[in-house]
Amino acid sequence: MTTRYAPDAYQQMQVLSSDPRMLVLLLCQALVRNLLRARRAIESGDYEEKSLALTQASDILDELICSLRVDVGGELAQNLCALYAHLQAQLVEVDLRDDLDRLGYVDSIAGKLANAWEEALQRCQHQAQAA
Repeated sequence: MTTRYAPDAYQQMQVLSSDPRMLVLLLCQALVRNLLRARRAIESGDYEEKSLALTQASDILDELICSLRVDVGGELAQNLCALYAHLQAQLVEVDLRDDLDRLGYVDSIAGKLANAWEEALQRCQHQAQAA
């Protein structure tokens, strides 16, 4: 393996060995990063970068939807699915109109999701250590 691909290999190993809750957190954090990339690209007029960032953000939302287990998560999983689909629809509008306000709305929700998952993961880790 060349050093050029070492970070990708490291990241892949981190993903493969991670707790599923950690994977959701990593996806939420990546979503927030891609939304920031999209904002910067729109502000600078870099439409190729905007397209890449929004596509990656939408792909992350797809992955989050696919990771839901409605049979186990019930109403919460259904609500998250609806929320993720709503965010995807908002990203389409952002892409069509370069709508920074709408992008801010999506980013606000994505940031809150990432924070909530991080807090939940920390609580689970504290409970596991206390047991």
